[in-house]
Amino acid sequence: MQEPVQGSGLELTVDRDLQWYAGRQLAQAILETGAESGTAVVTEVRTGEVLALAEWPTVDPNRPQLVAAPDRGSRAVQNVYEPGSVQKLLTFAALADQGLVTPRTRLKVPGSLRFDGHTVNDYWRHGTIRLTATGVLSKSSNLGTITAARGLRADRLEPYLRGFGLGAETGLGLPGESRGILAPASTWTDIGRATILFGQGLSVTAVQMAAAVNAIANDGVYVAPTLVRGTISPDGGVVPADGPDGRRVVSVRAAEQVQQMMEAVTAPTGTAPGAAITGYRVAGKTGTAQRVTDAGGYDPHATVISFAGFAPADDPALSMYIVLDDPASGFGGGSGAGPVFHDVMSYALHRYAVAPTGHRASPIRTSW
Repeated sequence: MQEPVQGSGLELTVDRDLQWYAGRQLAQAILETGAESGTAVVTEVRTGEVLALAEWPTVDPNRPQLVAAPDRGSRAVQNVYEPGSVQKLLTFAALADQGLVTPRTRLKVPGSLRFDGHTVNDYWRHGTIRLTATGVLSKSSNLGTITAARGLRADRLEPYLRGFGLGAETGLGLPGESRGILAPASTWTDIGRATILFGQGLSVTAVQMAAAVNAIANDGVYVAPTLVRGTISPDGGVVPADGPDGRRVVSVRAAEQVQQMMEAVTAPTGTAPGAAITGYRVAGKTGTAQRVTDAGGYDPHATVISFAGFAPADDPALSMYIVLDDPASGFGGGSGAGPVFHDVMSYALHRYAVAPTGHRASPIRTSW
């Protein structure tokens, strides 16, 4: 008989301390918001390394029978949902790349729009208002997003969304990963195109959306998220994993323009001032979407809320995405998920000794 040969081990990217802290803050947010569950993903911008992937509630590996079989996997890659307004980041990145908007583009936003017999409104009532593209993002206007995207055909938008990783597995390596749902542009109706622009009518996983937003932080280059830093040989040596194969989705200029617009979201007049971090410029975006029922419609009383962001906004080092499923009424992405970002990102920036921002952002008007 031959002596057994010791195999190789894996060196993971997960930071145990950051993982613990993210899990604790996520659990606290679920308790405070009354959400059913939640996920938080922290990523190193340039490499795509996942530094924390927290989920709540968790599964005790010693007693998995206490959890229903469908819920024993990783909801970060298995559970799909409509992303809501975080999707607007991808829409505006496409618009900026096509030269259709800049942060200062002036838009006349109507009080409502109709497509295929359906009326689209904003979450607040208004008549015709004058917003810049930055104002549309900072106030999270559905109607403003549709207005800005009038010149972007469906067949031009779809390749951008797929470039950002929607409709495909990320390849993170966890079992049971879902591709999400992104129908071909040739099947989109007018109302379907309109709602996809602001994050309904398609579905994603938390890891998919985290990687998509990370591409904007990474100056327009998508890098697949990874949990493996290298392999550990039997003698204890570490062989680094192959570096990420990045693909450019939008130009550096387009990504920088969206980064600038995202800073208005965490400003005092934005939808997530609670996500701001003293000493750092922070880019972010809130999301609130109606929850899809098993029958295929929308539950008017249930939502999925989220927040995506990165810091420092002028030289992104770390990105983060948080999603909370079915919180109590009254919580949105800014009030429910934004504080988790603030706490966990603050911890991570200090843990990795990321230097504070040296200068303030030049203000961009949100209205005209």
